[in-house]
Amino acid sequence: MYQETYIDSLSIFLILALVFCSICLMFEFGFRLTRRFASSRISKAISPMATGLASLLAFILAISFSMAASKNDIRKQLVLKEANAVGTAMLRTELLDEPYRSQSYELLSKYVDIRVVEKQSQRKLVVNQVIRESEQIQQELWKIAVNSHHHLSPLQSQLYIDSLNTVFDIHSERVNYSLRGRIPVSIWITLTLLTFLTIALNGVQVGAQGENRLLVAALPFAMSFSLVLTLIIELDRPARSIIEVSQQPLIDLRDSLNNQSQTNNTSL
Repeated sequence: MYQETYIDSLSIFLILALVFCSICLMFEFGFRLTRRFASSRISKAISPMATGLASLLAFILAISFSMAASKNDIRKQLVLKEANAVGTAMLRTELLDEPYRSQSYELLSKYVDIRVVEKQSQRKLVVNQVIRESEQIQQELWKIAVNSHHHLSPLQSQLYIDSLNTVFDIHSERVNYSLRGRIPVSIWITLTLLTFLTIALNGVQVGAQGENRLLVAALPFAMSFSLVLTLIIELDRPARSIIEVSQQPLIDLRDSLNNQSQTNNTSL
């Protein structure tokens, strides 16, 4: 189940502001610290270390972004796979005898309705309810599959049960990738420390040159790091603010089922 952390509860724009202010403070700390001991020797000694630390930070940033972006792509693919799997299972309910056919079709239609939460602002509030109700429907579907097993040929039974297993497996994968498969805390700690050390060292390097810092250069420098870090945080969060995992495949399936149901009712 989803348990919201303090970071998840914050607005992504507030996180951006906090990261930006923290980076500016670290740069200012390094700058002011060095201005008291200004020396050209410090600048020459710091330069290779600042370059090496910046390269290391870039490497960690690339790893973190790759992890978050790949997980985001998997989440998108799983939505499409789930829509296809549920659609296949609904088609294979035709292999069942009554009343199992109607019961299974109705439960799968309800399953799709539950899985679709179009309003992004509501997803964080209902995620645990969606998981709980989905798993209850899965148990009911499995009971129907077991009860109908004796009335089907082995091939028919296998086809239907395989389609249900696929639906159940994709549900588990979506829960794991969306709620549990997050960037490890150890990587976040390493990334935070490297970022602050790199920024502070750049402040030291600028201060050691004996010149005033230029805000026209310092502010974009801090903002660029802030945007990258905030983007990684946003991609890693289960409940997104600005980067949405599209539910369109499931929405299309739900609309198709509703249209089919209306057509059947009209014909009757």
